[in-house]
Amino acid sequence: MLIQNQGFYFKGFEFPAFTLSQGGMLRFWVEVVPQSETATNGYLIPSKLIGDIQATYPDKEIIRICPARVKRSFFDFIQPITLEDYFRNRFNLNTTAIDEILSLFSLDPKWKVKNLGYAHQKIFAIICEFQRESIVSYDYYGFAPDSEEQLTKYVKRELEKGKSAISFDNLYYKPENPDSERITNLDIRQRR
Repeated sequence: MLIQNQGFYFKGFEFPAFTLSQGGMLRFWVEVVPQSETATNGYLIPSKLIGDIQATYPDKEIIRICPARVKRSFFDFIQPITLEDYFRNRFNLNTTAIDEILSLFSLDPKWKVKNLGYAHQKIFAIICEFQRESIVSYDYYGFAPDSEEQLTKYVKRELEKGKSAISFDNLYYKPENPDSERITNLDIRQRR
């Protein structure tokens, strides 16, 4: 067991008890319902939950929501870096490993990081986070169904290697039978 929580209540949202084990994934399906301008609509939930987990387990590694894009240096703007070079320079991956990862998402290793669209930037950032952390937290917000499927397939490969994940998605997109292989699906609903 890496993380255990007895459940809690936050700004109208009820969180059930949960446990994250090594090689497992928690997928929180958050009820995202736009209401008034002053109401919490569910998009703040990931950062609040991760903050609570980190406060409860201060001796564990720092868990944070994966950013929507990777950080690049000033020189990357002058001479744009390719996906392949980014992996090689930052994580010392070989060409075979790079091609294997990127082929899952139909990403060309020669593409420039700066030229990736929003969804590809976000996927690339999540992939990079899995290269450096043992627990990765991210959200599926903004992904098309095929990108979501590709990302889940990749994450499950990482889980097999002993990594763990915490993810967030919109409850209204939850399929009738969500993937539960290595994944614990939890509904986060607003208390009415």
